Amino acid sequence: MLSYYHLETLLPRLFAFLIAMTLHDFVQAGVAQLLGDPTARNNKRFSLNPLAHLDALGLAMIVFGPYGWSKRIPVNPDHFPKYRKLSLTLIYAAGPLTNLVLVLIFWWLNFYLPDLLGASAESIAPEQWRVYLQYCVIVNLMMGLLHVLPLYPLDGWFIVREYLSPAKQRWWHRQEKKTLILVIVLLVTPAGQWLLSHLYPYAVQFIMHLYSL
Repeated sequence: MLSYYHLETLLPRLFAFLIAMTLHDFVQAGVAQLLGDPTARNNKRFSLNPLAHLDALGLAMIVFGPYGWSKRIPVNPDHFPKYRKLSLTLIYAAGPLTNLVLVLIFWWLNFYLPDLLGASAESIAPEQWRVYLQYCVIVNLMMGLLHVLPLYPLDGWFIVREYLSPAKQRWWHRQEKKTLILVIVLLVTPAGQWLLSHLYPYAVQFIMHLYSL
């Protein structure tokens, strides 16, 4: 398994994170637009420019592993008077699903890019592009899995919030700082990294199973 806690791997991890984060947010903004909410587009978040989505703390997390987060996509629920819960669920679920689709794409490229490039592949050091593709798999996989957790500021947090009563939503809102600390602990402490590193092989087996279907 690739190491993702060392500074020498920071460049491929950062490259993969920028791709994963940008497409994650771009698709979420696009889904919101399709459902009738132009808020993200009006805030210049319907963009393939990574700078439009960067969150300083979320970016800093990439130093510790193949994960992090971006600024939350702005959504105005008033644009969904009839199907608020369903619409917001689709928007927030679109990001993690995008990351999991990217896992399949980069996994496929990792194995078949030499055949696609043909003779020109000889001019590219295999270990160089393979490392970048492998980190694209790892980062997208971990981001996709992490973002379904009901912890702030991850997407799962906002999905769960919509299915709570108003009183419980107020309580949920008061837990933001606590769960943010929990996310940071999960990402940067040895115990959290141990847990995620043991989760990764099972996720890889699942991806391999999808390819065998």
